[in-house]
Order: sequence, then structure tokens, then C-alpha cells
Amino acid sequence: MRTVKEKGIFSVLLAFLFLIGMLAGACQTNNKAHAADDFRLWRQNDERWGSYAIGGSTVRSSGCYITSIAMAAVASGAKDTESFDPGVFAKTLNDMKAFNQWGGLSAWGSVNKAIPEVSIATANLNFKSDTQSGKASEIKEYLDKGLYVICNVGGHWVYIDGIIGDDVYMADPAKDEILMFEAYDNKNITVFQAIKGKNPYKGFTPLEIPEKDTETSTVTSSITTTAAAALTTTTAVQTKAKTTTVTTTKAQTTPRPAVTTVTYKAGEYYCSDSVPVKVWSDIKAQKDAIASLSYGNVVRVLSVSGTVGEVKIGGRNGYVELTKLEYAGEPEEYEAGDVNNDGSFDTYDLALINEYLNSLGKLPEGISVLTTAEIAAADISGDGIVDNNDVLLYLMLICN
Repeated sequence: MRTVKEKGIFSVLLAFLFLIGMLAGACQTNNKAHAADDFRLWRQNDERWGSYAIGGSTVRSSGCYITSIAMAAVASGAKDTESFDPGVFAKTLNDMKAFNQWGGLSAWGSVNKAIPEVSIATANLNFKSDTQSGKASEIKEYLDKGLYVICNVGGHWVYIDGIIGDDVYMADPAKDEILMFEAYDNKNITVFQAIKGKNPYKGFTPLEIPEKDTETSTVTSSITTTAAAALTTTTAVQTKAKTTTVTTTKAQTTPRPAVTTVTYKAGEYYCSDSVPVKVWSDIKAQKDAIASLSYGNVVRVLSVSGTVGEVKIGGRNGYVELTKLEYAGEPEEYEAGDVNNDGSFDTYDLALINEYLNSLGKLPEGISVLTTAEIAAADISGDGIVDNNDVLLYLMLICN
């Protein structure tokens, strides 16, 4: 049993941990991003930065807003993908103490401080129309002014790539779909923001999602892109910090489906949808939900049949639609204490441990906020569980 003195010391350390959870910045990231990146393929749960702490959360759990802003920064020519990405942006904002304990920005002005050539031009704007056509027209009005637009689709932010007719093309930090009104329910699309960039918005070229490697259970889906006859498109091509404008005229052609091959297999998956994903005991009838996966939750899929994954939650077998989840990648071995696998032990790792401990008791067995590898790294004592003993050991590690 702990003495009164030990309890007092432990209370002080836990208070210190709480403050770190609120104030910790993003983990150190490489100064160089990948030059071949198309910024519209950036995902908040990318293994390069998904586990970075932002305030008391992570980029994977709460980074849709800053990822969308990062896309706008590159689109406008203010940044390039050789030296900038969501991880670099998160690090800059964290150094400014710009995040609150939930991973949101405390003030929109911090965007302009982090990237002087980019600023939030409007507060949150509510759509006046309740139809797809009307909302597309409202977004186009701001694009035509040379501003960039990000849209809230039910608690989740996406970057608006462009508009053709009533189709709103997006780059989504959480998924590969590119047509906003096909990926999200119109009734949940209620708010947007306009952003001023280095150069005004000039247009876009619809994104083609690269095919994924085929293995295990494979499902093929098609997305049809509609093009108008003799459509004139002004395309802004970003090369480093320079923007080149190219105008091309497209004759009427028969729309061809862009085929995306998606592979599903057993392993850990993230919930990548802003709308909670149900785990069903009977997925065909979609009845008797045994659990609900919130954005950023991690679950282990035991087996796969088509697009359905079998999981075990709270001791019960359940089934989940994998098209709404994101594969976490092959298991890795992390060094004990290095929770985000960036090669160092620091307060950012401690913030992730804090997030995990806060989730215990709130989430049922089988659902977590960290992957198995991250949890194993957080178990510094090596006793098979992550608890206050690991917190004390960690504080001793980073204070030495």
C-alpha cells in the first residue's frame, strides 16, 4: 500500500500528465515530405503522421480540419509536397500551442500565423439551400471569387476540389470517394468555410484514385465521372511554390468508369467515417447492434467474407461493413516507450498514453484508440497491461 507521501507524488505526476495531454505538440516529423505525393491523397490516418498528438487527441482521430487546410495551402501554391504535409503542419501548430484538448484549433487565426499566405476568409457559413444543386451553386460562388472551400459533412471536414454541374468533387482526409454527395448524406452537409490562399482558385482536374494491390478478399467498384460537352477546364498545376495555369478544352466523350480495386483482409482497422459504424450480430438483416465504432476507433477483424469483417466486441461475435473502415497496415514492432514510432521518447508519446488511459472503461473490450503495436509500446513495464505504473516509468524516462 502506498504511503501518504507516495500518493501525493503520484497525484502531482498525474496532474503533470493531464497538462501534457492538453498541451503536447505533434511528434517530430521529417522536414521532407514525399515529392511524388498528390496532396489530394493525404489521409489523416496516414502512418507517417496519423499517431501524432495534437492537443489531447491525434491527427488520426481529429486531424480532418488541418488536413483539409493543408490541401488548400498546397492547391494555392503557398506550400509544396516536398517540404510540407499534414504532419509538418500539425508540428508547426503544436509549437504555437494552437490546439485545444480535443485536437481542435483554439483560434482560426493560428492558420495564418503558421502559413502567412493562407487565412480563413469566412467563419462557418451555413448553406442557404437544402438541395444538392443549391449547395453546389453556393460553393461555386466562392470558388469563382478565387477562394478555396472546405466543407463539413457531419462533423468531418473535406477539401472541395471543384465542381462540374451539380457534382461536388472533394478530397477527403478519411476516404477515397471523390463525389461528396455520393459519399455523404445531403442532410448532414450543412456548413462550409472559405479560405484565401497565395494564388486564387483557378480550377481542377478530377482526381483518379490509384488502384490498391490485390490480395486475399478482393472487391472491385466503379466510380463514373460525368463530363459536360466541350467543357473548358482551367487547371491549376502546383510545382513547389509555383502555380501554372493551363486551359484545355474537352470534347464530349462517353464517360468511362475509373475502376478501384480494394482489398480486405484480417487485421486491425480504423473507423474512418464521421458517422458511427454499427457492429451487427446479424449484418444481413442489420439488426441487434452489439457496438458502435466512432471516428478513430480501432478494431481487430478476425476473418473476412467479401466486404464483411468478423470482430469480437465485449465477448460477442459481430460483423461490420469494411467499406466504412480503413486498414491499419501490417503489424509492426515498436520500441518500448516509443508509442508513435518516431525514434524518440517524449511528451508526445505520453499524450498518446494519456488518451489511451482516458478511453479505458469508456470503450468495450475489443475497441481501442491505439493499435496493438502502439499499446505494446506503451507497456513500458512489460507486465502486459498499460496503467499508472507505466505512466510513472515514462515520466522517469523523459525526465532523465
